[in-house]
Amino acid sequence: MDAELLRLLLITFVAAVVADLSMALGVAPFFFLDDLSKRAAATLSAVAAGMMAAASLVQLVGEGLRRAPGLQAWEVAAGLALGALFYAGVAKWVKSREGLDPFRLRAIGGTAALMVVAAMTAHSLPEGIAIGVAFGSGEQGFGIAVVAALAVHNVPEAIAITLALRAKGVPIWQCLGWTLFTSLPQPVAAPFAAWLMWLFEPLLPFGLGFAAGAMLFLVVDDLLPEALEEIDSGRTAAAFTAGAVAMIVLGRLVGL
Repeated sequence: MDAELLRLLLITFVAAVVADLSMALGVAPFFFLDDLSKRAAATLSAVAAGMMAAASLVQLVGEGLRRAPGLQAWEVAAGLALGALFYAGVAKWVKSREGLDPFRLRAIGGTAALMVVAAMTAHSLPEGIAIGVAFGSGEQGFGIAVVAALAVHNVPEAIAITLALRAKGVPIWQCLGWTLFTSLPQPVAAPFAAWLMWLFEPLLPFGLGFAAGAMLFLVVDDLLPEALEEIDSGRTAAAFTAGAVAMIVLGRLVGL
């Protein structure tokens, strides 16, 4: 294997593992507290939504348009649409498989606990693709920015998973294990996506749009509704904007 390709895959895998391990930060407070403010978790979700939206539109789409100028922009637009459809399809498929009961999770926490883990695991796949596409673009700073956004996103996601599982009687150590499990698709999918971008560089504008579409669908379909359930629209908008600003600043700091 080409040494440069091997380095790319290794860096991408390690970065995705770091994003996965950030889930532990969301579980950590529950070792010391019986509960965590739902308002705080919702605010973090809105911040993560803002960061992911900015990463999708400013960085992923922006980079795609730079590589596919003029009428070639249709490649990025097609990727956006198909990425959103991909995320929606995967989430729907997983939710329809209610007969699954890995490691007796359903027996311990009921169907609701299983569905939480299944849904969260499903939407980690496009997140892993986003990491791989970002590093596969050849811009390491770009990849770092995307990983940072996803790592922040993983913290409130882990809080949400832990809240749901603890409410169903799942022990805290199992909650930690399940939160890490839900993000396993990230280090699995990321190197594969980077490898595809390496082999088929002309597909990069489409790939960037695809990753952005999946992330945007996640933001609108999942993160923002979750936030609005616990905090008002003004606080959600403020947290979302703060997250977007932080992502743009981070992008400037790493040279994007």
